[in-house]
Amino acid sequence: MDIVRIDRSNPDVVDVVLREEVGPLVSAAERWPGEVIGSLAAGALYGTPVYVVMAVILSQGPGRIWAAVGIAAAVGLVVNTFVILYGAFRNVTRLRLSPAAAPETMTLVRGSRTDRPTPLTDVQQVWIDHSIVESYRSDRKPVSAKITLYVLLKNGRLIRPMPLLPWTTDTTPLHQQLLDRPQYRPIGQRGRF
Repeated sequence: MDIVRIDRSNPDVVDVVLREEVGPLVSAAERWPGEVIGSLAAGALYGTPVYVVMAVILSQGPGRIWAAVGIAAAVGLVVNTFVILYGAFRNVTRLRLSPAAAPETMTLVRGSRTDRPTPLTDVQQVWIDHSIVESYRSDRKPVSAKITLYVLLKNGRLIRPMPLLPWTTDTTPLHQQLLDRPQYRPIGQRGRF
């Protein structure tokens, strides 16, 4: 289970660790096997209009229609693989504040690279939204969980929300660490700081 926490091991920076760094390719390799069946099925399903045209208008035999289904499924798999790789390189693993004594800049760390530092004077708010959809039955597990990091700039621009892995991420340690520090105060009931 990933734990969202504050890392002060480097004396020059303070890192809010959102996901332990395993590298984008390892992250993509861990995610890919679970999505193979879905991407094959989606590719085959989205090709349905082509199969109908092939069967009705072009009067193609079942062999060619099954070949088209296979091609569409393979294209779906390739497209999903590129989407997973793109997401792995875009996912934010750390929120870096520097210098550690009195932070002036915030940097988003994405895998093996970092974004340009943003002056903290340009940042209006940073928050992690943890929402859970409960089952209508009290004895069942939650239907879904979603954890998202938001960074709102003073010009009103929202830096692309970064989803965290909900079922394997625990935000409680970060929440407790922030509550223990008097300069961070919660805003509202959504756990914003």
